Amino acid sequence: MCTAIKRGMPDRIPTFEWFIDPGVGKALTGSSDAMDIVERLDIDGINIRPDYTKKFLDDKTFEDEWGNRRQLTGDCIAAVIAQPMTDITQHQHFTFPDTKADHRFETLRKAVERFGDSRSIIWNLRDGFSDLRDLLGYEEALMAPLLEPKATREFLDRVVDFNLALAAEAVRRFGIKIIATTDDVAMNAGPLFSDDCYREVILPSFRKVIQGYKALGCLTVKHCDGDVRPLIDLWIDAGIDGLDPIDPGAGLTMRDMKAKYGDRIALKGNIDCVKTLCTGTPEEVKAEVRQAIADAGPAGLIISSSNTVHRGVKPENYRAMLDELRK
Repeated sequence: MCTAIKRGMPDRIPTFEWFIDPGVGKALTGSSDAMDIVERLDIDGINIRPDYTKKFLDDKTFEDEWGNRRQLTGDCIAAVIAQPMTDITQHQHFTFPDTKADHRFETLRKAVERFGDSRSIIWNLRDGFSDLRDLLGYEEALMAPLLEPKATREFLDRVVDFNLALAAEAVRRFGIKIIATTDDVAMNAGPLFSDDCYREVILPSFRKVIQGYKALGCLTVKHCDGDVRPLIDLWIDAGIDGLDPIDPGAGLTMRDMKAKYGDRIALKGNIDCVKTLCTGTPEEVKAEVRQAIADAGPAGLIISSSNTVHRGVKPENYRAMLDELRK
């Protein structure tokens, strides 16, 4: 995995997913446990997020350690339905969770103990906007950089410090080598923010956190759905090592991205999890895998879905993707 992220020639093209739906995993392996699924499908890496306590209010609704109220939907990530913050200018009253709490790293510890050096462990943190969105709400998070840029920058600096502390602790305790950030700041039509707003408010914290992860000795993979082309050079200048998912729904192709950026970053993706993996045939999935390898591999490439292996993915199609990759 590290060789691929460094744009080298790996012994085999690696694969990993941000999430694999437990139902899809169970259909293929007999287990809904994430680590069992990775091991039984011989996936090269596992994505691990920090653990936060949950206080259940009913069978589907809980409050997490951040103060977010979330609801289980059947998808891998529970939906935020209420946030702890209402005014970005009052952010100083918000207290972040303890970055050194032992339970924060419980899943990470289990993954390290189980896999050792046999599989890559990707520590999935944040680079700014997702924490702003979760804590303030989507609409307010989109408006805050425009209406309150100073307060937004200040809060994003706090977000960065929090995530860098989580990264440092994971490196110190477990020797983590790869950090991924999965903050979405784009849609199919392009970035969520104007160029000026992004550069002035969002980018400084992004640059600070990526360079902080790099200073810890970690490789960094940036995920963002949508048409990210206006942002890629900024992210490369900030220090990212890899980019995911090269979103086919936004018109991005492995061929074009490899030609333009393949000498500077690794690419991860981009087997279509909206169309091909959901409604296509196994042969169509295999053809898409072959095309991705031809366009962007074998060096500097990680094959994966174009987002996640969600519950709408046909198990036989995900199996076909892995089988074709391993041929």
